[in-house]
Amino acid sequence: MSKAPPRLKYKLKDANWSLFRDKVQQNLSTIPPLNDNNNHLCAEAFTRALLQAAEELFPIKNNSGNGYIPSPPWWDSNIHPSWKIHEVIPIHKPDKPINDPSSYRPIALASVISKISEHLVKNRLEWFIESKGLLSPNQFGFRKGRSTMDSLSIFMTDLRLAFSYNKFVLAAFLDVSAAYDNVNLSILKQKMINLDNPQIFIRFTINLLSGRMLKVISEDSYQSRIAWKGIPQGSVLSPLIYNIYSHDLEASLKGKVSTLQYADDLLLYVSGDSVDNMSDTMTYSLKLLKVWLDNNCLSLSVPKSSIVLFSRMRLPPPVSVFYNNIRVPVKSEATFLGVILDSRLTGIPHCYYISAKCEKILNILRCLSGVWWGAHPFSLKLLYNALIRSILDYGTFILEPCNAVALHKLDIIQSKALRIIAGAMRSSPINALQVECSEAPLHLRRQFLCDRFLFRAFEVYNHPLYSRLRSLLECMDYTYWAHKSPPCLIVSFQKFLALQAPTHRSQFLPIFCVNYDALILKPSILFDFGVCKQDPSANAKFINILDSDSRWKHCHLIFSDSSKPGSKECVGVGVFHQQFGIVQKIKLPPETSVFTGECFGLLKSLEYILIMKLKNSIIFTDAKSALQALERFPFSSNRNNHPVIIACRDLLYQCCIKNYTVSFAWIPGHSGIFGNTKADSLAKAAVNDGDLVPYKNFCCDLALLPKYQLLNSWTHIWRSSSQTIGRYYSTIQVDIPPKPWFSNLTFGKAITSTLIRMRLGHACIPLHLARLKLLPSDICECGNDVGDFNHIFFACPRHDRSAFISSLLSIKIPFPTSISVLLSYVNIDVYRILASFIFHNNIKL
Repeated sequence: MSKAPPRLKYKLKDANWSLFRDKVQQNLSTIPPLNDNNNHLCAEAFTRALLQAAEELFPIKNNSGNGYIPSPPWWDSNIHPSWKIHEVIPIHKPDKPINDPSSYRPIALASVISKISEHLVKNRLEWFIESKGLLSPNQFGFRKGRSTMDSLSIFMTDLRLAFSYNKFVLAAFLDVSAAYDNVNLSILKQKMINLDNPQIFIRFTINLLSGRMLKVISEDSYQSRIAWKGIPQGSVLSPLIYNIYSHDLEASLKGKVSTLQYADDLLLYVSGDSVDNMSDTMTYSLKLLKVWLDNNCLSLSVPKSSIVLFSRMRLPPPVSVFYNNIRVPVKSEATFLGVILDSRLTGIPHCYYISAKCEKILNILRCLSGVWWGAHPFSLKLLYNALIRSILDYGTFILEPCNAVALHKLDIIQSKALRIIAGAMRSSPINALQVECSEAPLHLRRQFLCDRFLFRAFEVYNHPLYSRLRSLLECMDYTYWAHKSPPCLIVSFQKFLALQAPTHRSQFLPIFCVNYDALILKPSILFDFGVCKQDPSANAKFINILDSDSRWKHCHLIFSDSSKPGSKECVGVGVFHQQFGIVQKIKLPPETSVFTGECFGLLKSLEYILIMKLKNSIIFTDAKSALQALERFPFSSNRNNHPVIIACRDLLYQCCIKNYTVSFAWIPGHSGIFGNTKADSLAKAAVNDGDLVPYKNFCCDLALLPKYQLLNSWTHIWRSSSQTIGRYYSTIQVDIPPKPWFSNLTFGKAITSTLIRMRLGHACIPLHLARLKLLPSDICECGNDVGDFNHIFFACPRHDRSAFISSLLSIKIPFPTSISVLLSYVNIDVYRILASFIFHNNIKL
């Protein structure tokens, strides 16, 4: 085995910026004048000129003479002292005593350079840890593709399994005291060595964390100290380091109990028929846990920990569990990852808690807007989404089925919020108000969130939830479920099993299934090839560019395209190699999106290049979104990376290893370019007769299905309920809109609220007020007729309507007409005319 070259320090020359400027100008003199046809070439030439000048004048040199370039000095022990200075800001924890130091969360602020280096190390270390499968499958904290919902869903499914068999579940909700602050760096180093972490990561991590200068800022003063243990809270690297530090915790318990870890939140639980045996098992497991905690310089906060016995019994037997000869408090409910779980799974404590929390937030909406004044309804809707709906959404789908009265309190919160947003009367029908604000009923939204979560979670085939849900599904005919609706998770699981095509699943997330070099590879992508969309001479220009540009003269031209005729039809993918005339046609399931089809076309093109050993190729596609996804750095994306895009990067990396030059270029679709037209015809034909290998779904496409299923379910409920409630509104708004009609209008609050009330049919008009028995008669104040909308706008002598009528005639509105007909148009011009009439006559309905 060859020995690695010795670490050498950089020898950098002083920068001569005047010489650098002259060199850049010399290189730029060779660039042709800029025009519309070569602006992309000039930009690339300018970049090359800068890089060439920098390479010639500021090279990194070393004394080895063998071309070996050493690692930066900060990888070893030469970390600059400024990197280790952390300004610690104590953040007070809610509902904690101010004078208690433990009531504050210390947030450490490090230097920008230090944070950048942590990001670089974090990406690489995370890939190494995850690709090797070094962490426990029951660790869910701060890991890509895992969340609090995974942990909560697993625990709730195990609880329901136990209840189905009429068993008890004894759970210990444990709090590790100051976990981050007590990480022992020597132990951390040894654990990283045991996991075969690269030495360069180990050295950097330990050197960065050792000897940190902590400046605790309190009001106008600060105190300093040197820390030789612990990891900083607020660091991007700290959660990953703690996961490494606690990776062996589950193994230390010897499988006596089930374990769920989310960073320093720990849950141990065991199910059985005998409470005494379960208590003994839990006490023994806590004894093993204490050994692990002592060996890792951590401790458990017994007062903050709790034991809950989950049981179907109204009066369960007593429980005694001890930790270090101290009895752990036994409670009837516990908060786990933000969700309050009670011992009988009624959901009452959590629903009441979030209901009270949302009631306070509703006051913010009330302060920002009244019926006739304040913020625009769409702005209020955005605030509702961020402040209230997010609370109603979090974790509630795992509680169903639970107490119906408790869940109804959440529906009341939604109704109150929508009335404030719309400025609607309290008599307004809830089903119509939900459609008006494009806000689905909460029970449909809970199922939608559950579907989307589960389809994403099953991208990994060894997810712990899969086997548990299959077992629970087999229990659905047990007595326990005789008078209960199935859980949202079971409904989602049945939808997953009902899919006809198989689903693509992998051992790890796609980003951890390929070489790291494939992830940091920068593809050569041209988004401006010089051909414009809807150009009648696009094909001629395209051929001219290929002939005139030396880069493409000897390139193999490969075209890919995708087609999906209808939402319920299959997706066809076509690939065409122009020089050889070779074609490929691939067929994908109906659940597949066009985006996935376009990405799959790129994948098949790269596979073809490797099979045919094409040295120099360019792949043309009219899918800019697919190329943008390929260009995006995988670790910087907040969304899950598409497995086909990651596979494309992997094949592209193989091409680089074999010195195959592959470029990508976007060209406008349906512009007459021969290759693109051919690929498009192949894709359309592939919908019916394409190859069925591989005929499979991708979880990122399945995650789009719940939105359509939500809309279909909501439409069915709306059309059924509107037969009795909200009939007037159903004549105006037949279908459910994707966004509220007022989202793009700039009317003031008063006018918008008036129009909303008119659409709902519940407004302060004599007809409606008399129906509510708030007025003795439904006759208008003018005394001529019934005071309905048509009378107020078209007949009441108290209002000037000459401009109103002429404006309607100017946009060719046929007469006679009615207000309900005008409102049903959802036409911006009609609504502006109505708004103008309301404003000039100062009408407040």
